[in-house]
Amino acid sequence: MIENHKRLFLFAGFDHDGIIDNTVIYYIEKLSRLGDVVFVMDNDLSETEIKKILDIPNVLYANGTHHGEYDFGSYKRGYLWAKKKIEQYDWVYFVNDSVYGPFYDLEPLLKNLESSGADLTGMTANSDKNTPWHIQSWFIGFSRNIFTCDFFDNFMQKITHIPNKISLIMKYEAGLSWLIMRHGFTAHVILDADKNTLYDAPRSVLVNGVPFVKKNAISKVRKMYFLYPHVEDDILLDYITENMQRNNVKMVKDSFCNIYELRLFRIPILRISSKAHRLYKVYLFNFIPILKIIK
Repeated sequence: MIENHKRLFLFAGFDHDGIIDNTVIYYIEKLSRLGDVVFVMDNDLSETEIKKILDIPNVLYANGTHHGEYDFGSYKRGYLWAKKKIEQYDWVYFVNDSVYGPFYDLEPLLKNLESSGADLTGMTANSDKNTPWHIQSWFIGFSRNIFTCDFFDNFMQKITHIPNKISLIMKYEAGLSWLIMRHGFTAHVILDADKNTLYDAPRSVLVNGVPFVKKNAISKVRKMYFLYPHVEDDILLDYITENMQRNNVKMVKDSFCNIYELRLFRIPILRISSKAHRLYKVYLFNFIPILKIIK
C-alpha cells in the first residue's frame, strides 16, 4: 500500500487583466484535494479576486502583488511564507498557470512520482541544443530530503529579477534541476519530451500520461472536441474556451470543407472529413486515421 504523503503546492500565476481565471480556480480546486496550497500571482489583485482562491478548502494563503520576478519570484514568496511550517510536509511542488488542466485525476500520478525512489520529480523533462536535461518548472516536486537542505534555501532566497528569458531558464528552471542533481539526488518524470512535442503535439502529451496542455500549445488543437476523449469533466473545456476567447487565441483552421461525425454521449466516435468532394478522410475518435478515399 502506498503511503499517503502530506503535500504543499506553491502555485505561481499571472494574468494581464488582473483576474483569477476559471481555469486557474479549477486547477487549484483539484490540487486542494491532494494537499495544501499557497497561491502567489505576479500582478495586482483586488480583494474580490483573492477571495475566489481563499474560499477554496486547504488554500493557506493567497496574494496578488506585482513583483516582476516572474514564476520563480512567486515560488520564492510562497516558499518564504510557508518556510516556518514547511518541515511538516513530505513533498513540496512548484506549479504554475502556464497549462490547462488537469484533464484527469492527478492522485495516481503523484503516487507514481513519490514512490519512484527519486527525490526530484515532475511532469515533463526537456533538453535541446541550448539547454541540458532538466525538469520543467511548471510542475516540479521536491521531497523533504531536498527542501530542508541549506542549498535549497539559499537558492530560493537569492531569486531576483532577470529580464532575459533564456538567462532566466538557465539560472532558475534548468539551474534548479542541475543544483539538486549535483548534490546526489536522482530525478523521475512522467514524460521526457522535447519542446516540439509539448508545443506542437499537445494531444500526444495527454496520450502519454501528462494530464495538461500548455496554453501556448492549445492553438495546435484543431477543434475543442478533439480533447473530449481525454477529459473527465466537460466543464474544463468550457473554461478553456472562455479563456481562449478572452485572450483572443484561435485554433488551427481545418482545411476540410465538410465534417461529418458520429458521436456517443458527446464523444466523437467516427469522423469523416471531405475536401472539395475529392478527398475523404476517416478518423476513429477524431485523431486515429483509418481510411483515405480519393475520387
